[in-house]
Amino acid sequence: MILEEYNEDEHSKELYAYFGLAVFHAQVLEHQLVNMIVLMKYLQKEVITSNDIEQLYSRKLSNTMGKLINEIKQIFWLEDDEVKQHKTILEKRNFIVHDYFKDRIALAYSKDGRDSMIIELKDFIEQAKITDNKLERFTDDMSSKVGVTKEMLIAQLDKMMAKDKY
Repeated sequence: MILEEYNEDEHSKELYAYFGLAVFHAQVLEHQLVNMIVLMKYLQKEVITSNDIEQLYSRKLSNTMGKLINEIKQIFWLEDDEVKQHKTILEKRNFIVHDYFKDRIALAYSKDGRDSMIIELKDFIEQAKITDNKLERFTDDMSSKVGVTKEMLIAQLDKMMAKDKY
């Protein structure tokens, strides 16, 4: 049996990588909430033109995740457990983004502490992925019912991103 030599620097890098991945998945989830809001406004004919959609995306992307969740609750009928799940994700996201290393710094100085932090971050990542997948399926179903394809959404986003480059 060959034992790998423990490398503290690599272990710390792994922790920071999982932290970054957790923040990434939180942002993916935030963007999915924006997609749902924009799609619903489009379906309700509140935004008609490409310019209307771009302006709405811009406004909603600057909202906090808490504001987005509150708006989703008003627009969509969600089960109580879904609302609770969104609140839990929001609380964990806010903790990770604003307080994680302040609160967990002592753990970052030991192997076992870093291991526990990595497990905690992996758990958040998994929860964020599950929530995002549920919301994405909901958005896909809603889109397909009105003939809006993923390709159309991607083309609109590409157009908006190209416009932002110049």
